[in-house]
Amino acid sequence: MVFIFFLILFILTFTKTSSACMTILVGKKASLTEEILIGHNEDAPGRFTMQTHLVKKRRRHPGTKIKFESDLAELELSASCTNLFWSEAKTYSNDDSDSAFCDFYVNEYGVVICSNNCTHSREDKPELLNGGIGYGLRRLTAESSHSAKEALSIACELVEKYGYASSGRSYAFADKEEIYVMQIVHGKHYAIKRVPDDEVCVIPNHYTIHEPDINSRGYDELLNYAVRRGWYKPDDGTFDFAKVYQSEDSYGIEKNTHRHVRALEILLEKDLSGLLNQKCESIPFSIKPAHKVSIKTLKKILRTHFEDTSSYSENSNPHFAKPLTVCNCDTLESTIAEIRHNPDRIILRRALGRPCFSPYIIWYCGITELPEGYEEMNADSSLENHFHTMPSDMDYKNNAWFRAMELQAFCDILYREKGEYVRSKIAEIESHEELKLKTLDSQIELRLRNDPDIARAMMEAAVILSTEESEALMNEIKDKLGVITAEALNDVIQGDTFKVRFHTQDFRITECICGPSYENQSEWSKCKVIKENGKYTELEFDSGSWIDNAVPCFTDLYMKMTDENGNTHAGTVRIQVQKFH
Repeated sequence: MVFIFFLILFILTFTKTSSACMTILVGKKASLTEEILIGHNEDAPGRFTMQTHLVKKRRRHPGTKIKFESDLAELELSASCTNLFWSEAKTYSNDDSDSAFCDFYVNEYGVVICSNNCTHSREDKPELLNGGIGYGLRRLTAESSHSAKEALSIACELVEKYGYASSGRSYAFADKEEIYVMQIVHGKHYAIKRVPDDEVCVIPNHYTIHEPDINSRGYDELLNYAVRRGWYKPDDGTFDFAKVYQSEDSYGIEKNTHRHVRALEILLEKDLSGLLNQKCESIPFSIKPAHKVSIKTLKKILRTHFEDTSSYSENSNPHFAKPLTVCNCDTLESTIAEIRHNPDRIILRRALGRPCFSPYIIWYCGITELPEGYEEMNADSSLENHFHTMPSDMDYKNNAWFRAMELQAFCDILYREKGEYVRSKIAEIESHEELKLKTLDSQIELRLRNDPDIARAMMEAAVILSTEESEALMNEIKDKLGVITAEALNDVIQGDTFKVRFHTQDFRITECICGPSYENQSEWSKCKVIKENGKYTELEFDSGSWIDNAVPCFTDLYMKMTDENGNTHAGTVRIQVQKFH
């Protein structure tokens, strides 16, 4: 019985991974810039914070080891670590599994690494050494690789040695020349496919490789294992990895096929609705786009809620709609990587949170200092703390991440009333930033050849200015939204009520709900009592079902208010959440 209990605990821990990431991989001949482009939405449910780190190059003592997840294998680190641009997603939970699968890396050699959950694989007898490998796969490949091909090789070695701890995942390894996709099964098997230079590959949360590269590493083992398990017979026809290795409950499900097909529609500029109810094998691994793919096209895909299609939901807030959209309730960050030949000139366009309500800020990978408000903890401490977060690590802080989360929460509440206004303001500043970049980028390219120190100073100044202008825009929008700021009168305690108050407005509140931005409003607390005494309006809420999964920390909550005329208003309150254990 004890063995069965721990087996169930292990399965629950390492199948609860980020739910809905999306990646678009653009070959260099399919790109308008003639450079490889990577578009990626990082999605995970619950309360997170995002930090940006610049990891410094270093040498290590030979044989240095590290243990990331407590239940997985201890890993040997390479003797040297490259400079890294690291976007880190942090969360708090009893097992911290979500934070094992989120981070985005670019190293000093221009290798870009990101991943997508592909659970569940069909594998029910995984071979794992000391629990297998999870987070360490992306970290060790990022630290040690000099090219996408080398990153792939390192990843293969790690999976073959330790076995992969999660049920299924797709990794993208890219550099200035090529892109490889590695789709891993629980245990020691994986499929590999190179993205053709003149094609685009779209990856939601299922396996997309149908015909792996037959000369790639691991192919024979993958095929022979499927035969031994009885999943595939040579008489069945061409070996289809996705069909053979994807579990039935994950194969062709709505949330994946709709995002996959609707993204392809944007790239091909034609209606593909007929594929929505087809088997996954009808959806190709990669396609030749109708036109060369631009940054603008990638933004459109990463921001889509399926507007102007039959998949679009008429909900007031599409982020929680079904079928799940590309830009959705769990989107933590959206990144577009433009991979240049000089790694210092690689440009990341990064939007914090849901990109439809967040401007893409321009970041050069060659910077050596970060703008203020993007790093709460230095890179070494943050790595050490990554799987040992405290509830207080999730406290609201007045930094770039939480300020972006506030704006998106207000916009969600006022989606119908103010959504178009916010999107137009974001488009305006992005257009302004792109125009400035054209002139600046050519100057930086020249300086990098003749005076790299001045070039880096120019890049850092450009990133700081881009973040400051984005911040100014968000403040301007918030002012226009007329948000109400409330004061908490007590803590939020599981199973109990809580009260807030704010200065009485020139309208009367008749209904109100309150909760965190990452939870569906159906889970929010409902207002039970509304009191007005002239100066203040006081609201009393039930605890709401959202608190069952809440982190006990200083939390930003949001209020959707309705007045006597049926108008909607947005509000916020910061409150200490406590839970009985």
